[in-house]
Amino acid sequence: MPAAEVARTLNFPDTSPTPHQRRDIRGSSMDIARDLFAFIARLAIGIVLIAHGVQKFFGLGMPMISEAFGRLGIPLPTIAAWFTVLVEIVGGTLLVLGLLLPIVGVLVALLMAGAAWFVHLPHGLFSPNGYELVLVIGVAALALGFNGGRWSIDHGVLSRFTGRRRPSAAGDGR
Repeated sequence: MPAAEVARTLNFPDTSPTPHQRRDIRGSSMDIARDLFAFIARLAIGIVLIAHGVQKFFGLGMPMISEAFGRLGIPLPTIAAWFTVLVEIVGGTLLVLGLLLPIVGVLVALLMAGAAWFVHLPHGLFSPNGYELVLVIGVAALALGFNGGRWSIDHGVLSRFTGRRRPSAAGDGR
């Protein structure tokens, strides 16, 4: 006689996990993995953005960046240069921290779309001057901006003020 049948005969409660409980166990490990990899992706994209912004600001200097933007035909080159450096440094930092993710994701995606349009599209997809890097950074920042994981300041603040957790990417409310 199976153990579950013996337990029922003796009126012992059935302690075996239900299919729902088994899914919760797997789901929580998947949630941890999803949040870990979202954090790693935010960290990688954020570091790349910060490095490019710091290189422009401290390495080349804003006058040289503005002049280069003008030569490339970018409208309002001085404003565009400052916007670029600020989005790269501040946006990259916020991406790493997980703060204001939707705003940062959209700004970085717009910045990368502008870089592709004004600089990289004529060179094709592949490096050294192609648009592959700006495409990947823009799409990744946009995706992470709207699903940056629960290991973020945004998620902590949202949870604290609403009293509930933002659903994970699986949509299960945890």
